Amino acid sequence: MIQNMWNINVVVTLLKKHGIRYLVISPGGTNKEFAKVVQDDSFFKCFSVVDERSAMYFAIGLYLQTGEIVATSCTSAQATRNYIPGLTEAFYKEVPILAITMEKHPRFKYQGYMQAPDQTSLPKDCVKKAFELPSIQDETDMLHSVRLINESILELSRGRLGPVQLCIPWLDNELDDIEVKPRIIKRYSTTSNWDDVNLSNKRIMILIGEHRPFSKHESEIIDGFCDSHNAMVYVNHISNFHGKYSVYGSLSLWTMSFENFESDFAPDIIITIGGLTGDYPLFLTLSRSKLKNTEHWSLSQDGRIVDTYDKLSRVFQCDTGYFFNKLTINTQSDHDYYNLWSKMAESKSMSIEVPFSSVYVAEKLHNKIPSNSCMDFAILNSLRVWSFFRIDPSISCYSNVGAFGIDGGLSTMLGQSVVTDELCFMIIGDLAFCYDMNCLSIRHIKNNVRILLVNNNGGIEFKLNGINNKSIDKYTAASGHFKNAQGWAEACGFRYLMAENKTEFDFNIDTFVKYSDSPILFEIFTSDIEESDALRKFREENSEFSLTEKMKNRTKNVLRKILK
Repeated sequence: MIQNMWNINVVVTLLKKHGIRYLVISPGGTNKEFAKVVQDDSFFKCFSVVDERSAMYFAIGLYLQTGEIVATSCTSAQATRNYIPGLTEAFYKEVPILAITMEKHPRFKYQGYMQAPDQTSLPKDCVKKAFELPSIQDETDMLHSVRLINESILELSRGRLGPVQLCIPWLDNELDDIEVKPRIIKRYSTTSNWDDVNLSNKRIMILIGEHRPFSKHESEIIDGFCDSHNAMVYVNHISNFHGKYSVYGSLSLWTMSFENFESDFAPDIIITIGGLTGDYPLFLTLSRSKLKNTEHWSLSQDGRIVDTYDKLSRVFQCDTGYFFNKLTINTQSDHDYYNLWSKMAESKSMSIEVPFSSVYVAEKLHNKIPSNSCMDFAILNSLRVWSFFRIDPSISCYSNVGAFGIDGGLSTMLGQSVVTDELCFMIIGDLAFCYDMNCLSIRHIKNNVRILLVNNNGGIEFKLNGINNKSIDKYTAASGHFKNAQGWAEACGFRYLMAENKTEFDFNIDTFVKYSDSPILFEIFTSDIEESDALRKFREENSEFSLTEKMKNRTKNVLRKILK
């Protein structure tokens, strides 16, 4: 049984027994199973509201008109945080709303895991009480869960009316018989004895997450360390690091089997600096691979324990410069580990015929972004797709991967744009734009703003299986909420460009990347089917099997020519 599907089924059953029929559902991944259960149940009256800030106020309106208790449902990441303004109003207005929130397993809290901020840390005047259900392992957990669900519903009307949070932890893996061996985690500081810190004969992956652009001095320190060790630096755009040994490895990992990584590409030591990577292929590979001998060393000035990949063995409480300077030695490595990764990354094809899609747009646009520009990427698909393509190293890149929420990316980019004269680009999907579209009215916006809006009719993240699933469209992907941005963009003083096919997009590229006398919003319209097909084709063409087959075919062609 999939863990915690039981919890969801019990929540739904008890909602019905307690007569709670009004549900306001916001899109997302961790609450998709809840949406699936309730959306076709005739007992419930469901409403889809994309932005959780609006969803909570919408729920208040339902209560004021009907006098009935209302339940809401949202995903994890920052979705719960977006409930806070409406919950505060409900708390002081004494409106009984059951805020059903989702979270990753509690062990992921504060561990650098993507989309896993603490979901039950709401202000005291937002909810009367917050309830967190257990992950279901046995009958005791089931009994505990039944009591908590009932208690949360009864709390809505105990004493005074008011909102209550019910948080459901979610795991999408099945129970297995596994053995977890104890491992020791050590902490080192600048005053510690580092005699047991030994990197000789080790393959080292320096993993740089989200980071502001490095200074020349900082880059030279890391390069100097790599000169003397068998190391490579795994980066993506938001790492903002461009050293001699850096490798953009996301596409390689996305098209590589776990078995190949474990046998040929796995490091002995992972050294992490910076924030979250936003790189799901990397996270899945490092956390799920059976790397029995791989250690994770974390650099952290405050010495926090952040065991993102379940392999943490050492925490170094010092700054980056101190660490790399201390461990740089007077030798020269043969760099075979870097060469292995570099060769793999360079073997990937960046020119593949794909349908009109986010992949096509990135393929055509990545080498046309002017030098020294600023680029921001919305999560998830925008960040993923653009990570596959190299851009000019002078371009600084950012994404809201701290708490990894869908909202606020556009506002962040606009904040950057007002204090620079360089062009500032935002790559964003229609749902993320819908969350943040009010920021177009900020009166400080300059003419250096460039917004590329990919309108693929909802959360494409949930529709990448190639199937136009209307059930997913209904609440999880929340399609149909956003038609086009033209009216709002032009009302806010933007020049509006649009494209519905490759020809129209290619025609507008040069205008989009040049300076102009107004900010520009370029909206492209793609279909979910073609988005899915493009990603699938791009992956298949770059997969290990495909590359091997290509080499065989090339060899055959050469032999044929020789034999002729």
